[in-house]
Amino acid sequence: MRLLTIALATSLLLSTAVQSETASDRLAAPGPEHVWMDPLVGQWDVAMRVWPGPDAEPFEIPGLSATRDYILGGRYMREVLVGGDGIPLREATMGFNRLDGRFELVTVDSFEPGQMVYLGRGDQTAETVSLYGESTEAGMGADPTGRKRDLRFEFVIEDTDTNVQRIYVRYPGNDEYLFVEQRFSRRD
Repeated sequence: MRLLTIALATSLLLSTAVQSETASDRLAAPGPEHVWMDPLVGQWDVAMRVWPGPDAEPFEIPGLSATRDYILGGRYMREVLVGGDGIPLREATMGFNRLDGRFELVTVDSFEPGQMVYLGRGDQTAETVSLYGESTEAGMGADPTGRKRDLRFEFVIEDTDTNVQRIYVRYPGNDEYLFVEQRFSRRD
């Protein structure tokens, strides 16, 4: 009888421990803020323009497409941007950190040698989320520039079939300017 009582008590303790929800469980679960990303999910054609300097004319990178989907139970949205040749150019992961109350974005791409980390400031609106980061510029010439720069990554939802990503750059002592614009048009 004593062995049966110990077995039942152990079983009850284990099942209670497994069923208990931790703060981490609650905060990691998708919340109402994650709904903001819903219009971004899907298959996209992407028109990309790049301004190499504040007064420069933009050039276009044609033939881009992207896939965005939710991963890890809807906690994060993953984006894979590919060139016309089908080779991935950028992968990004975006989510809402419910503990810190901000959107967060991490990107890796074939344009820069380092990972880009952007953090929101809780100032998102129904149409726009801005995230902020910094990086060291590799540059577009033969030798790296090594210049430090502040970045602002902006997501704008125009409607369910169109959204825009803009990256603004500011070098120390200078004004911010539009560096990259990517217009996402939903594929039929």
